[in-house]
Amino acid sequence: MSEALSSQDILNISPAAASKISELIETRGKPGLAVRVAIRGVLPGGGYQTEFKFQERSEATDNDLVQSVGAFELLFEPDVAEKVQGAKVDFDEERYSAGFNIEYPPRSILPPGLEARTDWEDPLAQQVQQVITDFINPGVAGHGGWVLLKDVKGEDIYVEMGGGCQGCGMAAVTLRAGIEKAIMEAVPAVRQIIDVTDHDEGESPYYAPQTAEGASPFNQ
Repeated sequence: MSEALSSQDILNISPAAASKISELIETRGKPGLAVRVAIRGVLPGGGYQTEFKFQERSEATDNDLVQSVGAFELLFEPDVAEKVQGAKVDFDEERYSAGFNIEYPPRSILPPGLEARTDWEDPLAQQVQQVITDFINPGVAGHGGWVLLKDVKGEDIYVEMGGGCQGCGMAAVTLRAGIEKAIMEAVPAVRQIIDVTDHDEGESPYYAPQTAEGASPFNQ
């Protein structure tokens, strides 16, 4: 089992949240219970549907990461720890919907090692990049996708689609009904949008090409 981490290494647990969790452990009459942090889904606006489950400390595995929070410990599988890293957990009795609240830090939609260019000198490229950053990528993020501005030649824009958009059966619809429309409405000087994605290499398309029956994230 991994060595215990400091309370700031994975989740940032507020004093109110820590106190409430300790109280819930006490009500179960089993001092020493640990809390398993698990992920049950992805939230459209970013972050994850997170589940906290009480379990015996002896049930932790050798691969678990352990975070000590005062009187109890949090247990994470490594991939869960990576995804929730830096999130803040609070408990507020005064809120309209009292309970635990998790706030995730802003994260890049693009995968690790890939960044949108910020050094475009062409004003047209700068405008298109702004549309992709502010509108397009937040729109496709709910489907696990992302769009990258690759090049600008004259009035032609070259984009690459990745994640759930790469190889997706609705990629063409997303390109024409969403990406192309958004860019051309915001930047009328653009003549055409050219998709340079190798869709045959897509590993996790949101809709399989053979069974695509869903809708583009821009056409719902």
